[in-house]
Amino acid sequence: MENCITKYCIINPEEVIVDGNIEYKNTDGNPFGEFMKSVYRHFDIKYPKYFKMDNLCKIAFIASEIILKDNEKIKETAPNKIGVILQNSHSTIDTDTEYAATIIDKSNYFPSPAIFVYTLPNVMIGEICIRNKFQGENTCFISKEFDIEFISDYVNNLMDSGKIDKCIAGWADYVENNYKTMIFLVEKINENQKDNISFKPENLKKIIKQGE
Repeated sequence: MENCITKYCIINPEEVIVDGNIEYKNTDGNPFGEFMKSVYRHFDIKYPKYFKMDNLCKIAFIASEIILKDNEKIKETAPNKIGVILQNSHSTIDTDTEYAATIIDKSNYFPSPAIFVYTLPNVMIGEICIRNKFQGENTCFISKEFDIEFISDYVNNLMDSGKIDKCIAGWADYVENNYKTMIFLVEKINENQKDNISFKPENLKKIIKQGE
């Protein structure tokens, strides 16, 4: 068996790419909030809690919804055998800044629990796991840029050791309306299938170029 990318999604301010095809374009140049709403509608996502999420969670969540859409095999896999491993660069600095503004002025002190709950980067993983009932290994790593060597080694080690059978893996970053996500569904596939895309750095590099 081989650990392979069976579906992937790239979202940047210009477009949504799914498995190498541009599935949706931000033709009007809308800011993040409006663009994500239109992506949400276009892909017929139905999850009201989405609208309470911070921006980092939104972009990771939508990408995960796209790659998991209509995937019945996921439902057949034990929840503790599905992991979520993500990286980003700015952690939750955008939400941290928003929360800090609610507590910095002692004369106008109004801390918001609804904002505070999103001041940890692994919350985006939590939202994906709650939605899909995943219970496998999940971690968010902070890196200056997408460390494809590291994530490839980490995910492959988890899968080769039998800790998980499937993994949502990749990159999701948001700060001040600058954002990008690259999310991959990695599954064990029979090695003799010619169209397999192994979850290896050389293949990740090729895919990442599509969103540049």
